[in-house]
Amino acid sequence: MSSVILKNKIKEVLRMKKEEDSGVIWITGFSASGKTTISRKVEFLLKKNNYKTIYLDGDDLRAIFGSWGYDRVKRIELAHIYFRMCNHLSTQGYVVIISAVAMFEDVALWVHENIKNSMQVYLNVPGDIRRHRDALTKGIFLEKDLNDGIYDLPINPDLVVENYGDMSADEAASRIVEKFVSKVEVKLDYNRKSYWNKYYKKQVAPTKPSSFSMYVESKIQNNQKILEIGCGNGRDSVFFAEEGHYVTAIDRSEGAIELCKRNHADHSVDFVSGSLFDIDLLQEDDYNLVYSRFVFHAMPLEEELMTIKKSFELLKMGGYIYIECRSVSDPLFRKGELLSKTERVDGHYRRFIILDELLNRLQSFGFEIIESVESNGLAVYGDDDPVVIRVCAKK
Repeated sequence: MSSVILKNKIKEVLRMKKEEDSGVIWITGFSASGKTTISRKVEFLLKKNNYKTIYLDGDDLRAIFGSWGYDRVKRIELAHIYFRMCNHLSTQGYVVIISAVAMFEDVALWVHENIKNSMQVYLNVPGDIRRHRDALTKGIFLEKDLNDGIYDLPINPDLVVENYGDMSADEAASRIVEKFVSKVEVKLDYNRKSYWNKYYKKQVAPTKPSSFSMYVESKIQNNQKILEIGCGNGRDSVFFAEEGHYVTAIDRSEGAIELCKRNHADHSVDFVSGSLFDIDLLQEDDYNLVYSRFVFHAMPLEEELMTIKKSFELLKMGGYIYIECRSVSDPLFRKGELLSKTERVDGHYRRFIILDELLNRLQSFGFEIIESVESNGLAVYGDDDPVVIRVCAKK
C-alpha cells in the first residue's frame, strides 16, 4: 500500500472516530436561576448547527426515577445516576444538555474526570432576584427560605454566566454554545497510571510467561526484533529474550518498569518507561514483531488508534502485530460502573473490544488480517477464564 493511500486511510479513520461532536453540557445554578429557559435555547442553537442533541431536565428526571429523597446524600446519589446516563448517551454521538442543580463537589469531579467533552456552566443570579422569579413561576419559596445551603458552589466551572440584569437568555445561550464548540478536548486518563503504579508496587502479577507468549513463540522465526507494548512485570519480555529474540519492552507505568529493571537486570531486555508515542528511541521500519497482551482493552479508543498507527510505522514490511485482549463477550464486561457501551470501571478502567471493529481498524491502517479468534480457554488464570480476542495481522 502506498504511503499516500495509507495517510488518507489514517485521516479517514481518525475523522470517523472523532468525538468532538458529542459531549455533555451541564447547565447548573440555584433554583430559579434560568436553567431550563437557557438550556432549551442552547439545544435550539446546537440543532441549528447540525448537532445531534438530547435535552434532559432535572425536574423531569426526578419525576421519572420516582421516590428519591431530598437530603444531601440522596441528592448526590441521584445526581450520579443523571450523569452516568448523560455520559452513556453522549458516547453514542449526542450532545446532551442537562439542566440540573446537582452542585456537589464530588459529582462535579466525577463529571470532569469521566465524561469526555463535558462542560459545566454556572448561572449566577443573586438570591433576591431568584426569589422574585420563583414567586412568578413555581412559587416554591413563597413561605420558606431558599435551599442554597444544601449545595456546594462550583469550584472551577468551565463558564460562569451572570444571568440577570442586561443578560438575555439568547445571549447567555450563545455564549454557552460558543464556549462548547471552541472548547479544547481534555484527554481522560481514568486514573490508569496511578492504579498500575500501585498494582506493580504490590508485585501481585503472575511471573510465568503467558500462554499467549508461548503461542506467539511457536509461530515466529528465530532471532526476531520484538517490541512489547505494555510489558507489565516483564514476564513475557524475558521469555522472548530467553528464546533468543531481541526485545524492547515499554510500559507507561513507571512502577512496572522499575520492577522490571530490578527483577530482570540479568536479562538482555531493554525496558523503557513511557507511552508508545512519546519514546524517541523507537525507530520506524525497525521491528519484526509488535506484541501486546491485555493492553488494548486498558486504553481508550483514541489511544488504541494511535497505537495501531505507530505500530504500523515501527514494523518492517512483512512484520506482524500480535494482540490479545478482553472481548465484550467476557463476563467481566457486565461488572462495574458503566462509562459507555464498551467502557467500564470495576476497580480500574477497561474498554472491552468488539472483534469486528478491531479488525476493521487494523485493516484501515494498512494491516492484513492473518488470523483471529474469540474464545474462552485461551487465557486461564486461577479461577478466571476470560473471553479474549487474539489477532495476528501483517504489514
